Amino acid sequence: MAVYHALSGSAAEDLFIDLFSETFGAEKAGYLYSQYPFFDIYQNSRYADFLLENGGRKVAIEIDDETSHNKSLVSSNKFYDDLLKQNSMIYLGWDVYRWAVRQMQIQPEAVKDELRVFLGSQPRFREIEDYLPTQRGKTLDGAHLELKQHQREALDALQAMRDRHETIALLYHATGTGKTVTAVMDAKRCGGRTLFLAHTQELVNQAADTFRNLWPEVTVWYFAEYPAYQQAAPSAALLPSA
Repeated sequence: MAVYHALSGSAAEDLFIDLFSETFGAEKAGYLYSQYPFFDIYQNSRYADFLLENGGRKVAIEIDDETSHNKSLVSSNKFYDDLLKQNSMIYLGWDVYRWAVRQMQIQPEAVKDELRVFLGSQPRFREIEDYLPTQRGKTLDGAHLELKQHQREALDALQAMRDRHETIALLYHATGTGKTVTAVMDAKRCGGRTLFLAHTQELVNQAADTFRNLWPEVTVWYFAEYPAYQQAAPSAALLPSA
């Protein structure tokens, strides 16, 4: 069975993964998305220690150590910044739960009981749509990528459409079946500038990573409600819709 570790390398976050696994089963730890990226209300880049989806709701979990989150030990700016981070998570519609490292160390059974209360004794975890978690995957190489049959069929159908001089198509696949990979490979086949639109900044960021891995020869630009900024790799313009 796979063993999961926090992307941050934090022993405290690994301890939480252990408690989570003991509570719900080791196989359920795969639904914990470590260091999940998001943007706060001021469009600053942030990371939730963990994010998971349970019964259609996103749940953020933060692990606090006494030295970096205790109001009496940190600067006012750091304390206020932590509040902004949590408030932004709530603004996004996420449930937010926090545990202290010391609490997990000396009261592990209490933490597991609280997990059952907050998430349910029989939670309905599922993968987060269109997210490409680092801890579950490996680097994609566009030159040696082995596409699945449904992806190859989709790419062939899109090419046949173009050969018939058709100019618009709708491609739909089930959640988690690699729609973003298919889109990037189709754009790479065409070889021109690509505009990729998504309804959240998170999906744009995830698509950008896929472009970088599969089409590393060109450059990615972001266009959003705030000034555009450039990052290294693929030739695509990424624009979240309003």
